[in-house]
Amino acid sequence: MQKLRQDLVFALRQLRRNPGFTAATVLTLALGIGANTAIFSIVSGVLLRPLPFQDGERLVQVKHGQPGPGPETVFFSVPELADYRAQSRALASWMEYHSMSFILLGYGEPDRVRTGVVSANAFDVLGVRPALGRPFREDDDRPGAPPVLLLSDHYWRSRIGGDPAIVGRTLRMNDKPITVVGVLPPLPPFPGQDDVYMPTSACPYRSSERLIHNRSAHLISLFGRLPPGGTLAAAQTEVSGLAGRLRQAHPESYPAGSETALAVVPAQDQLLGSFRPTLFLLLGTVGLVLLIACANVGNLALARLLAREREVVLRSALGAGRGRLVRQMLTESTVLALAGGALGLLFATLGRQLLVAFAQRFTPLAEEVGVDWKVLAFTLAVSLLAGIAFGLLPALHATRQDLNTALKEGGHATAGRGRHRFRNALVVLQVAVSFVLLIAAGLTVQSTLALSRVDAGFTDRNVLTATISLPFSRYRTNQKTIGFFDALLPRVEALPGVLSAALGSSVPLTGTQFTPSFRIEGRADGDTVQGGQPETRAAFHVATPGYFHTLGIPLVAGRSLQPTDGANALPVVVINRSMARHYWAGGNPVGQRIALTGGGGNGPNWLTIVGVVGDVKLEGLADAAGAGDAFYLPFAQNGAGAMNLVVRTAADPFALLPAIRGAVREIDPDQPVSDVSTLEQVRGASVAPSRLTAALLLLFGTLAFVVTAMGLAAVIAFSVTERTQEIGIRTALGAGRWEVLALVLSHGLGLVLAGLGVGAAGALAASRLLSSLLFGIRPTDPATFAAVALLLLAVVGVACYVPARRAVGIDPSVALRS
Repeated sequence: MQKLRQDLVFALRQLRRNPGFTAATVLTLALGIGANTAIFSIVSGVLLRPLPFQDGERLVQVKHGQPGPGPETVFFSVPELADYRAQSRALASWMEYHSMSFILLGYGEPDRVRTGVVSANAFDVLGVRPALGRPFREDDDRPGAPPVLLLSDHYWRSRIGGDPAIVGRTLRMNDKPITVVGVLPPLPPFPGQDDVYMPTSACPYRSSERLIHNRSAHLISLFGRLPPGGTLAAAQTEVSGLAGRLRQAHPESYPAGSETALAVVPAQDQLLGSFRPTLFLLLGTVGLVLLIACANVGNLALARLLAREREVVLRSALGAGRGRLVRQMLTESTVLALAGGALGLLFATLGRQLLVAFAQRFTPLAEEVGVDWKVLAFTLAVSLLAGIAFGLLPALHATRQDLNTALKEGGHATAGRGRHRFRNALVVLQVAVSFVLLIAAGLTVQSTLALSRVDAGFTDRNVLTATISLPFSRYRTNQKTIGFFDALLPRVEALPGVLSAALGSSVPLTGTQFTPSFRIEGRADGDTVQGGQPETRAAFHVATPGYFHTLGIPLVAGRSLQPTDGANALPVVVINRSMARHYWAGGNPVGQRIALTGGGGNGPNWLTIVGVVGDVKLEGLADAAGAGDAFYLPFAQNGAGAMNLVVRTAADPFALLPAIRGAVREIDPDQPVSDVSTLEQVRGASVAPSRLTAALLLLFGTLAFVVTAMGLAAVIAFSVTERTQEIGIRTALGAGRWEVLALVLSHGLGLVLAGLGVGAAGALAASRLLSSLLFGIRPTDPATFAAVALLLLAVVGVACYVPARRAVGIDPSVALRS
């Protein structure tokens, strides 16, 4: 401990005597360690930290996948849940969930709330107790029980203003009284992004007899809790077996060809979505940034140790062993690393809100991101490893010398080739890693640009969208819903500044579409699709006549939907270009007829195709070319209670929002307007995750690039200082200005070329890992590789030119006397 105290005091005194070296080292390490700490805080918050539920690692979701075309997930029916609950032993408890929207009345303005419909035991399964009031009880789930409601913490604070008196108050939900019994604590939204929660008995659709006893009515998602000591594998085996037995027991509800695969997955997977690969990519990136920082600081440390060669030699002559010298130098490097780690931790802490905003684009666990003991331990470990990494190798190298030779040569024994090879190897490593990071950043930036340039099939400028979902309790028939919207649309179109307005059952880029199956008149099922594929599915839409004009969707063939396509007119349909190409390749679909299947009745309800419109991206800009098959039915012939109002304006769309709300209230004072946004915002949200990931990679790549360029310039400058006599002799013997310049530049550019060669192999391997995150560009794009290589050569060449010019200006007489 006495020697450690002496080493610490000596290290601090040495660092204080060299403020430039100290500041450069601490700042470089702070950037590298801070970047690692920032990304690790996200990893810790969303991956390593247990879910904020009781024994969250035991929460699971039972997923019901469907092979082939169609939706990725098939929901469960109520009878299936009853069977699983009764027969399962591998799951200690089960809960059901689905989400619907209702209008909440009785507290301020009417508000459309996203409502989680759950079994009464849901919050017992999650291990959550309300912060105010009481949880759901078993009695709340009995048929005919008084409807009750739990508020989420976010909704309670943002919409209710945190009023505790709301508990016990009776509100109205779709004109039916409902009592608020509690407020949940602040938790990540799970299983879905819901404002409020109700038991199944309070949902008119879920509690209907036709749903409760219909095994084919798939509506709900299933979650469960493993018992203590239970495993995912055991639960998977049991649930798969139960599903097989149910198919055998109820063949009428599971027709041939409808086989599905069940999977029991951790609940955390539901909350992470597709964030895991992006997170690991960023973690690997900042790890490489730290490697570059350590290599750069290692070179600085080596240069400084070479300047202290006489001190090292004298201390060795006075009896200091090699281990003692290395330990003192490691103490100095560790002090620097800890200081850099502390500053890096400060950077990461100050940037928490930016990290949370980034993570929120991917996962609802973003609020869990913060600095906890795991992050502190990680920062300490990284700092210590960095101190050892950049301090040990230079220290061992500087002390590896013969004492007698060193004393004879005046303390310059370490000026041999080995030292230069080690220093050059660090530079090559920096250039190689920088090349890899810049390739990754370049590919993701180009991918984001390609995504932002995608033709989504519509014009998004000055288009406002809003959802109007009519309550079933008041609008029970198509005539009533059609009457409401028929009264609304002329009012909106008459507003000053409105160029056109329409209604549609969906808005582009906003999510999963309903894809029913259909048949084509005159074709057998096996001949429906070119190539003999029997499955016929397409996205289902309902729209008013002005829908395509308002969104700027082009008409390709035939005619658009018309006001004459009323309830008593010929049933018609408009299809998109992808559907026409898919089912009528080389032919004209206009005049052909299709019918939706599975509707029952007295035979197929044939729809005549009257037009073909352009393709529209439905679920996101990264959808495959063609955007999927889709068809559009006239609203007047297929009324719907939930529609999206789309309004194209001459100026700022949001300026018309109060007038639009007023037009709605004129028809129904209790009807809210929700989900208001512009199509530009919708498009921006579709690109945002890719843009943020690209921005972070570009930031880290640029940071590594700058550190590498500065490090190489420092190495060349130190090399010029070391070779002052050599350069003076060359000049005295007749070497010209350009020869000296070429001598110095060739050294730096040689290191860069060697680094590019090593980095190219690493970049090829790393780019393949990026392939799943790229859009519209190959992971081995030669233009990107060439551009990054030229950029590195150019900028590093400039960095080398500054010390090279200094070498040219060396006076031979001064150099020879030095």
